[in-house]
Amino acid sequence: MGRVLRALFPYVLLVLIGGPIAIGIDTYLEDAERRRELDWQNPAALVLLAAVPLLAWVLFHLRRERGATLAFPRVADLRLAGPGLVTHLAALPAVLRLVAIAVIVVGLARPQTYRTVVTETDSVDIMIVLDLSKSMEETDLRRDRLDAAQRVIRRFAAQRQGDRLGLVLFGQYAMLQCPLTLDMDLFDRVVADLKMDDIPSLGTAIGDGLGMGLAYLRRSDAKSKVVILLSDGDNNVSTQMTPQQAAEAARAAGVKVFTVLVGADSTWGSSVNPATLRNIADVTGGKFFKATDWTALRDSFAEMRKTLDKTRRRKEERKKDQELFVPLVGLAVGLLLTELLLSATRFRRFP
Repeated sequence: MGRVLRALFPYVLLVLIGGPIAIGIDTYLEDAERRRELDWQNPAALVLLAAVPLLAWVLFHLRRERGATLAFPRVADLRLAGPGLVTHLAALPAVLRLVAIAVIVVGLARPQTYRTVVTETDSVDIMIVLDLSKSMEETDLRRDRLDAAQRVIRRFAAQRQGDRLGLVLFGQYAMLQCPLTLDMDLFDRVVADLKMDDIPSLGTAIGDGLGMGLAYLRRSDAKSKVVILLSDGDNNVSTQMTPQQAAEAARAAGVKVFTVLVGADSTWGSSVNPATLRNIADVTGGKFFKATDWTALRDSFAEMRKTLDKTRRRKEERKKDQELFVPLVGLAVGLLLTELLLSATRFRRFP
């Protein structure tokens, strides 16, 4: 009977030490979950807890049976004296090691708390529709018309933090170059990399370009939607929509179109029809700008910034609040240090 009790005592000790620690960890995690949303980064690691009973069997029984023994000639006298308290606590270092391993496993599962952050920003969805027809190579603006348009668009984008910008190109036909995005660095790179051969340039499909910009804005959930249309010529190609049809579609969708005629007066000829762009702005409730030089082009964008309507955009983000494994690691290290200290002193094994 005494041998059975001695065999069970390490497990009793494991429950007496591990039980309060397990309750403490559970209370710690429950308290964190009451304050924030709790999640486990690596929940599969908890499966390793199933190995703790096997480790207990190895440490409490197999290791002792296979361990070396020291012969003593007066065993009968020791038996008469009876085992002391330290004898019953001989399994204490192993118990501390098992508890530390269990705590480490819980830490490996990476319990974390998360919080939901709600932000509201003033924003507007802006689709820039840019003419990339052959005439944009004219040098009446510094370097050429395309370069001037690129510089002013990039400067405009840098000041639109919180807004979503997209880019549609048109020449002989229209093409989406950049969907609506909040990433102004990405948008800046797209605009900076534009070249005349990005789209066939023998034609000016203003209606198609505006129509494509409206098509992508239609998918937006923003209340404020705006198109900025830059062109240096008259519409001479229409494969999908005429400028008038596109303007009426914009008005029906509640989208204002700001139009900018790019180029100096001295180069405008019969191919240029300011009335087309002015009519689009009038029909949609936008405004027409005539950029005859770099300063006028820059000022037109500055004025547009002042007149753009804003809408409140609500965004919810789930962000990590706190890593809960750190105290668990500290507890495990403390248990292991205590086990090493006891194993090297009062509970040291001989030989």
